[in-house]
Amino acid sequence: MFENLTLDCTGLTPDQIEQATIASVAEHRLAYLRNFPLDVDQYIGLLSRLGELCPNYAAGSTNAAYALHPAINIVRCRAPQSEGVERVQEKSGSLPMHSGRSFARRRPLHLAMLMADAGWQDFERGFNGESLIVRWGDVLREMRVRYPEHWVEDLRVLTGYAMSFPASHLDEDPSELPFLYVPGTPRRTPALDDYAARLPQDVGRLHKAAESIKGGERWFEAVDRFKDTANDPAVQQVYVMAAGDVVVIDNDRYGHGRQEVVAVRTDADGAQSVNPRAIWSVNIE
Repeated sequence: MFENLTLDCTGLTPDQIEQATIASVAEHRLAYLRNFPLDVDQYIGLLSRLGELCPNYAAGSTNAAYALHPAINIVRCRAPQSEGVERVQEKSGSLPMHSGRSFARRRPLHLAMLMADAGWQDFERGFNGESLIVRWGDVLREMRVRYPEHWVEDLRVLTGYAMSFPASHLDEDPSELPFLYVPGTPRRTPALDDYAARLPQDVGRLHKAAESIKGGERWFEAVDRFKDTANDPAVQQVYVMAAGDVVVIDNDRYGHGRQEVVAVRTDADGAQSVNPRAIWSVNIE
C-alpha cells in the first residue's frame, strides 16, 4: 500500500517534509515517512500542520507513557502487572482492526505513529508486532462479494442506526453517529465505498448496546460480518515499521491493528527482558 507514496526524509528540510506529507494526506488520505528524525519538536511541528493535536489520554500525568509531550502517547511494552490497569497495547499479543476513539463524540480525523524503537524483530513472521492497515471501503467491497444475500440490508442498518456505546476506560461524551457514516474530510481523488467506520477493538460493547434498540440483533449481525471481514488477512495490508518510520492515517477511512508482539522474554541467563519497542502515537482533530 505504501510502495508508491513512501517519503525518505534523509537530507530534507522540515518544510520540505511538511509539504510532502500534507500533499500525500490530501491525495491518498495516508502518508508514510522513513528516516524521520527522532525529535519531539519536529514531530509535533509536522503534525500541527495537519490539524489540532488532541491531548493524550492522561496529559500532565507522571506516568512515563504520557510524559514526553502533552499530545504524545508513548506505546511501549511492559511486563505483566500484578496490580493496576494494563493497557492492551502494552501486553503480548495482537490488536484487532479498529478505528481510533470509535466511541467518542470528538474523534480524531488523523492518527500518527512514529516508531521510536522497533524493538525485537527476530521472531518468525507475524510475531514481530507487524503493523496492519485496512481501508474501510475495501472491507465493504469484500462484504458485497462474500455476503450478497445480506449486503443491501447490512449497508442499510450500518448507515441508518445511530448507536452510542461507552469507552472501556475513559469518561467522555459518546458519539451518536451510525457505525458507518460520511467521512469528515473530502477525498481529492474519489474512491468507491468511501465510508468512515466506528469499529472498537472490543465489539462486545456494541453487542451490549444493541440489546437496547429495536432491530439491534440484526444490526449486530452486520457489525460482526464487518469485523470478521476487516480482520481477514486477505483484506489487510501488513507493513513492518523501522525506527524513524512515521505513518499518518485518515482515521475515518482506515482501520489499523497489529500482529502478535512478544512483550517479555527470558534470556539465556534466566533474566527477564522487556521488548524496547516504543511508538509515539498522536491523535489529530
